[in-house]
Amino acid sequence: MRTEFFKSRIFFYIFLAIVSLDFVNGLLLVSKPTEIAGILVLKWLKLLISFSAFLMFFLKTNYNHQIFKIFIYFVGILMPLYILLYHIKELVFYGIHPISAEKLIENGFNLFFAIILLIFYNKYKIDNNVQPNP
Repeated sequence: MRTEFFKSRIFFYIFLAIVSLDFVNGLLLVSKPTEIAGILVLKWLKLLISFSAFLMFFLKTNYNHQIFKIFIYFVGILMPLYILLYHIKELVFYGIHPISAEKLIENGFNLFFAIILLIFYNKYKIDNNVQPNP
C-alpha cells in the first residue's frame, strides 16, 4: 500500500475504508433497477469515481490527489447537497415531501462528514509536486 500520500497513517486507513465502502455501495446501487435514465447515469458515475479513487490508493501517479478530491467533492459534497436542495425546493414551492425526513437528515450528515473529511484531507495530504525554493 502507498501510505506516503498522507502524513497520518490512521487517516490513510480511514480514508481507504471510506472509499472502499463507497465502492461496494456503488456496486450494490448499480445492481438495483431504476426507471429514470438520469439516476442510472449518476449511479454509474458515482461507481466510476469510487473505483478510480480506490484504484489510486494502489498506484502512484501525478493524479492521485486530484482523483481523491474529485471523490470528496462529487460523492461527498455535491451529491448530498443536490439532494438536500432539491427536496427543500420541492417542500417550499410545492408543499410535497418527496422523501422522508430521515433521508434528509441522512444526507445532511453525509454532507457534514464530507466537509470534515475534506478538512482532514487538506490537513494530512502530502503534495509531492511542490518544488523547494532555491
